[in-house]
Amino acid sequence: MKSNYKQLGQFIRQVDIRNSEGKEENLLGVSVQKKFIPSIANTVGTDFKKYKVVKKGQFTYIPDTSRRGDKIGIALLEDYEEGLVSNVYTVFEIIDEKQLIPEYLMLWFSRPEFDRYARFKSHGSVREVMDWDEMCKVELPVPPYEKQKEIVDGYKAITERIALKKRINDNLEATAQALYTSWFIDFEPFELDDDGFPLGWKKHTLNDKLTTSTQSVNPQKMSAEFVWHYSIPAFDAEKLPVNDETQTILSNKYIVPNDALLVSKLNPDTKRIWRTLSCFENAICSTEFIVFSSKQPSHRDFYYLLFNSKEFVDFLVSNATGSTNSRMRVKPASSLDYEFICPDDKTIDSFCSKVKPLLDEIESNYLEIRNLNELLPLAVAKMMSSSR
Repeated sequence: MKSNYKQLGQFIRQVDIRNSEGKEENLLGVSVQKKFIPSIANTVGTDFKKYKVVKKGQFTYIPDTSRRGDKIGIALLEDYEEGLVSNVYTVFEIIDEKQLIPEYLMLWFSRPEFDRYARFKSHGSVREVMDWDEMCKVELPVPPYEKQKEIVDGYKAITERIALKKRINDNLEATAQALYTSWFIDFEPFELDDDGFPLGWKKHTLNDKLTTSTQSVNPQKMSAEFVWHYSIPAFDAEKLPVNDETQTILSNKYIVPNDALLVSKLNPDTKRIWRTLSCFENAICSTEFIVFSSKQPSHRDFYYLLFNSKEFVDFLVSNATGSTNSRMRVKPASSLDYEFICPDDKTIDSFCSKVKPLLDEIESNYLEIRNLNELLPLAVAKMMSSSR
């Protein structure tokens, strides 16, 4: 062991408080991104009294490391005062936070090197696990409290900037959607005919105004070494495409044209709608997306906000088919059957001139978020090296 490294076991202890009241609220799991997320486990017939209570400032990890893409599922509870996790999880806490700050330890756990270490130290014939004894043997640098706090504060400065940009984007998106609702659902600025619709507007289907593309490609046969990949996991994580190495993508994908709109056909009650980023050329997407293009490209933002409307999402949900609720899909042809009262071109042009600056600012913020996310592992490595 390096002279300034210490074994984690002297700083942590297990916590095993059971849900004796049988509560069923705030059931949590841990993602491979090392975040707490709402549990998606099938809980039919579950005895919730066996669940473990995890409190704010405590850690949870699942010892099984063999089913998570070489990552260990571990997280620090920060966003809730209390939650419940399955009894397969191990819950632990720091004994004295003046000796080891929880956020500092979580930074250590967040390093790719720790994932590799956890996999190396896992054992078992059927499932490979990193048990509690191995967790306690983890060695890490433990600088003085002030140095730990400096490292944590530096990291938080980046994450808080990311959170700020996400809040700004949420507000911009809500503003644009509210304007769409005002104009095209409530018809507030317009004179109405006897049927209650704006004068001169006509009923159309999306098939009249949009095209869909299913042009596919095998990424491993592409000449490019890397490609921007719009996937469902990428949308759920950051709403940003991932710059993937083509040789690591094992299935065919759709080619994404410039200025395309992507709508997930999988489980449409979970809204996943992408206004693709113009700066990302050489892009592909999962075949779980419907790839739309506006026949009039300048009207793209009108259709993006139409796709985000409750009316359109409800239409997709009502037209989804599948054998189980967890795998419902919409056929691209069905989505084109959506009927709406279509404004004249002049009205759409006027609307797009108002919302495009909002949506472009969202795009700019996403690019900054991507850059900040790329800085995080570098910042962690630099900060951790300075603590040794």
